[in-house]
Formats: sequence, structure tokens, C-alpha cells
Amino acid sequence: MATQLLHDLGMAALATLATEEGMAAEVAATLATVLPHALLRTEPWGVSFRVGNQPVATRSSHGSLTFFMPSLAENAPPRRVAMFDRRGQLLLLCSWTPEGTLARFKVRGLDGRFLGVFRDAASHLGWGRSDSVVLLAGEHGFVIDHTLTIFASVTYENLEFLPPLDTPTSLPVGGGSTILNVLAALGQDQQKTVMRYRGPYPTERLFATLCESFRYSGEPGPTRERFTQSAEERAVQLSMEETTIDWRPSPHERFFPAPNTCVQLRDGVEKVYDRGRTYYRPDLAVNAYALRTERLEEGQTRYTAGLTILGQSVEEHLVLDTTGEIIERRDLASSPYLRGPTRLSDEWKAVLVRLIATESTPLLRSALWPVMDELTLVWGGVQGNLWAHAGTEIFLHAGIVAAFRAAVAKIRSAGEGLLLAARFTSELARFLGPLIRTLAQERMAALSSEAQQVSLLFSSSTAHGVSDNELRAFLS
Repeated sequence: MATQLLHDLGMAALATLATEEGMAAEVAATLATVLPHALLRTEPWGVSFRVGNQPVATRSSHGSLTFFMPSLAENAPPRRVAMFDRRGQLLLLCSWTPEGTLARFKVRGLDGRFLGVFRDAASHLGWGRSDSVVLLAGEHGFVIDHTLTIFASVTYENLEFLPPLDTPTSLPVGGGSTILNVLAALGQDQQKTVMRYRGPYPTERLFATLCESFRYSGEPGPTRERFTQSAEERAVQLSMEETTIDWRPSPHERFFPAPNTCVQLRDGVEKVYDRGRTYYRPDLAVNAYALRTERLEEGQTRYTAGLTILGQSVEEHLVLDTTGEIIERRDLASSPYLRGPTRLSDEWKAVLVRLIATESTPLLRSALWPVMDELTLVWGGVQGNLWAHAGTEIFLHAGIVAAFRAAVAKIRSAGEGLLLAARFTSELARFLGPLIRTLAQERMAALSSEAQQVSLLFSSSTAHGVSDNELRAFLS
């Protein structure tokens, strides 16, 4: 039975593995010899194929197929060699030396291209020995297109901590989560139950990224605050202290149902990358691009990827089933028609910049209001995004207004109305925040060093924009 199942699922994958350079062909030949003698074992997460107590292959409930290097040592941690999605597409390839150390690996990113990681290839001023992350050319081998960034070297054979990444923004979309997910998979192979981040950048963005491949105990809000405590000081000092949050490896799996589309699976569909857009399930991240979970009358579950605000759909783009297969691509509907003035008032801008400032570094707050003051915010004329930026104008999707009006129609008291107003303005500020902060950073960078020092001198921990009383009056 094991032989037949492996023949159906694994022979094509082994053939792909045999085309890779280095020891991959030799490993593929060894696995082809060993696998017919493996015993099938049912696991809570799928099935494994074992020789003695060692797995040589596993197949998850999502269909992912993973191969491991056969080991002579009975109690040695399994050495992950390659991983394929259920359509036989190579997701991960690890190159091990004869001595049992991981020399390099490549992993397929959300956009379908391979990222490569080379061990001990660089050095960093703050933490020393570093591994380099590169973009690879083509589907086969480790041909470097160009280097992207570096992160602190780790002992892959016995992971002890989660490393800092030098410049996450230099990676393709989802690149940070792609690399961290490999570390989570290796940590899970090694039966690690507690891992901690050690580095100078414990940001909210890193916290959210870690949640895609690891689990933690405790309430989200307080745990996130503990993780990000003193993040700015640590970044300035390049502090390599450990955070106090314990992370347990819980890697996700990826599946490519179509070109330029990647589905991230763990507890169901959690994240979808489609043609440059990334959609998150709300329990993983609050984002304008969201995955709504729908329970059908037949008892089935499906996921709708689209634009949302207030938990309501503004546009629907993609419908998927629980396995990540695409059910339907939906055409974009025309934007709702708005009568009357379409420009947001200065009071609106002051409220938005106040809310954006509360989630921004104090060093940047002095530049937020001048940036917002120069912008004009206009409703309408946008499709596919909640907003579009051109010059000094930001165009907001008119469907946002329709979603707010639909929510207002359901409120039953003044208190509910106040909470709705607060949530609406907060979500709008959160969606616009990254753009406003980027423009503020560009504004600061364009100043002379003397002007930057003056700006930093007058930076404040208080938020710019309207006062507390003005904010309450506005929401009312």
C-alpha cells in the first residue's frame, strides 16, 4: 500500500529533485531505493513513511509532500531535503553536506520566484556572521540573480533563536514570512517547543509575520506590546537581546492553484497572494485586502478574497474552497455614485493624522501633519484598491462610503453609532497610515542633517492633529 501511494504521489517529485544540482540527484536516487521498503503510519496531520523510527517522506492533510534524508542514527533529528505542493511544484530544497550541516537552501516565494539562502556569506556591523538572501534565476539550481539582504547566522541543525533581518523591505512581497517559515519547519523537525526572537527589530510588523509560522500563548494585545517594548531604542543601539515571548513552530504550507496565485494553508486558508495583492484572514492580520469566511447552507466553507472595511465587502475578487482551489474570479463592479462634495474636509484630515500618529514612531510624528496638510483626499474613481495616490491627491474608493452607510443603517443606539464611527475612522487611518508614514520618511530624508536634528529635537510622544475633545466631538 505504501509503495503504491508513494508511486502515485512521489515518483514525479523525485524526478524533479533529480534534476537539481549538487547532491540532489544522489539523494533522489537513495530515496527511490529506500521508499519501497518504508512503512506507512497514519499521523494526526496526515501520513508518514518510515524506515525504522525515521521518516523518509510525509504527506500532510493539505497534500504537501516532504522528503527527508535517510539517517543511520536512530534518534537523530530528521533532515528535511525537499517539499512539494500537491500538484508537484517544488517549494523548498535544502542542500546538506556529507557531515550533516545545512549549507544552503532555496524556497519558493509568494510570487513564484525562488529565494536562496547561503550560509555564512556576509558580516553585519551589529551582529557579525550573517547568511545572505538572494533572488535566484530560473527554476533549477542556485544561480544568483542578485543579492537582496542578510540576516544573523543561525545553527540550522539545532535552532536556538529567531534571527534579525537587515532590510526586510528589500525582499519581494512576503519574503520575510517565506524565510521564517523555513526556520519554523526546521524547528518543528527538531521538536522545538520554545523559540525566541533575538535582535534589534521587534516591530509590530515582525510580530504579525511571526504569527504566520509560529504560535504564542496569551492575549494578542498584551503579547504584542511585550514583544515591541523598547523597539526604537533597541534599533538605535542594535541590541541583540532576546524578547520575552515564547514562540512555538507552527509552519504553514503553500499551494499554487494558478500562475501568480499562492494560497497559504494551516488552519484552513489563512492568506492568499493573487497577482500582486495579499489577502489575510482577519484573525491573522487586519488588512484592507481580507479573506472572509462564509458558511454555506450545505455545511460547506468557502473563502472570498476582496476589499473590506468594517467587516463588509467593498469588492469581491476571488472565491476559494477549503483546500485553496479557485472556485471563481469575479469581475470588478462599478463604484457607487456619490452626490454632493467628494473632497474630505481639513477636519477629516486632522482626525486621520491624529490616529495615524498614535501608531507611528515619535521620531516621525512631527512630519506627519505637514505631509497630510499638503494632500487632498477625494472620494470616488478607484477600483481594485481602497485608495490610489497621484501627486498631492489621494483618491478613496466610493464603496467605503456605501459600506459605512450600510453599517449605520443597522445601529440601534447612540452608543453603537459612536463605536461604529470610531471603528470606521480607525480602519481608514490604518489603511492610509503606511502611505502617510512613507511620505513623511521621504520628507525627513530630503532635509539637511541640521534640519533633521532640529526636527528630532522637537519630536514629541504626543500625537499631532486634533485634541482628545475635538476627536470625541468629531466622532459624535
